[in-house]
Amino acid sequence: MQAVQTIRPPGLFSRNIWIGVVFFLLSVAPGLWSPAISNILDSYNALWVTEYAAAIAPAVAIISSLFFAALADRRFEAQKLLGVLSISGAIFLWLSFSVLEWGWSPWWFVFFQGCNALIAAPMWALLTKVALVNSRNAEHDFPLFRVWGTIGWICAGLVVSYLALDSSVMAGKIAAYVRIFMGLSAFMLPRTPPEVQLKIPNLLDKLGWSAFSLLENRKLRVYFLSALLLALPLASFYLYAPVMLKALAARDQSEFALVVQWFLPGASAQMTLGQFVEIGAMLFLSWVGVRARVKWLMIIAMVFCLFRFALFALAGHFELLSLMWLGIAMHGICYTFFSVTGQMFVDRQVPKNMRAQAQSLMGLLASVGGIIGPLLVGQLFKSTAAHDFALWPIYWWILTVAVLVSVVYFVVGFRGDKIEV
Repeated sequence: MQAVQTIRPPGLFSRNIWIGVVFFLLSVAPGLWSPAISNILDSYNALWVTEYAAAIAPAVAIISSLFFAALADRRFEAQKLLGVLSISGAIFLWLSFSVLEWGWSPWWFVFFQGCNALIAAPMWALLTKVALVNSRNAEHDFPLFRVWGTIGWICAGLVVSYLALDSSVMAGKIAAYVRIFMGLSAFMLPRTPPEVQLKIPNLLDKLGWSAFSLLENRKLRVYFLSALLLALPLASFYLYAPVMLKALAARDQSEFALVVQWFLPGASAQMTLGQFVEIGAMLFLSWVGVRARVKWLMIIAMVFCLFRFALFALAGHFELLSLMWLGIAMHGICYTFFSVTGQMFVDRQVPKNMRAQAQSLMGLLASVGGIIGPLLVGQLFKSTAAHDFALWPIYWWILTVAVLVSVVYFVVGFRGDKIEV
């Protein structure tokens, strides 16, 4: 009996190439300004507003992410909605950094960051849906698509530091231009129409809030809540690790530190060490595919999070950049094995007509941690390391304990290893 071959629609392969392109551009934009944000605000005497700027984005995302995801699941093609949102939000991203240059109150920066997030919040979920729906084998293909986002983040961080923009608003303004180009590129993505609806949607369905019914699934609930708990201490990574890198650079004058800084000048470039490791982790995940035992990959990721913060604490104690860099490199394993594996896990656990909403719900619950996390770690920073470099170890040890809480909850609550199809 002759094997039946799957016939792919003409042009689908070339269209799928654009998934990698858009992942690349979607990561370039935040990669230009996110690692540099604390140092940028510090250069305008606005470091005090850092945690509020970080918290406003997930706060407004709660309002919009499920709503726009529901539109993609029920009414509009996901790739077109992604393009419109990217272009629309770019103007607010540009304004948020321009007001610093114009000398306006830093609260205007927070306001325009919130406007941008209100529009842009669902973009990752929408692109994830496009990638998963158009993959022949999601467990194999999705990490290969997603790795282009990692490469984009690396390129952005290197460009910022090599052009000496680690403390410049130009990093954010360039990101806005990238977002416009990304929005135009999104229209080249493979067509991803909404799923056929088997029932007339009620008000909760239209608003996207019916996605909360997914929490009745025990495995999904444990994963989502673990992600929320983990998001609290992880808020400190991009907010305050670059600040510590800048402070350590003035203290660690060892030959090794000076050589590495010659290749990776500036905190933004050094923060890309995590993305270099992330590429290897993505390729490993693609190779393992459906054979992966989700529970153990996630536990490994969370244990590496523990080691990472412990290394940060030791880096502050011994004043060694090398320990800081090693901890940053662990970010690649933490992110890939917990978040990317989780995206595939969630996609296989939910009905097809709720894929985008499920991805947005995952982001939404993490956003709750993203609201509370920056405020908590910001206050912790102000009471410790902001006053005395010698208090950096205390700052990171406290956050290490917070990570431990999420690890214990996940290990106890999550039972069952395999991804369910």
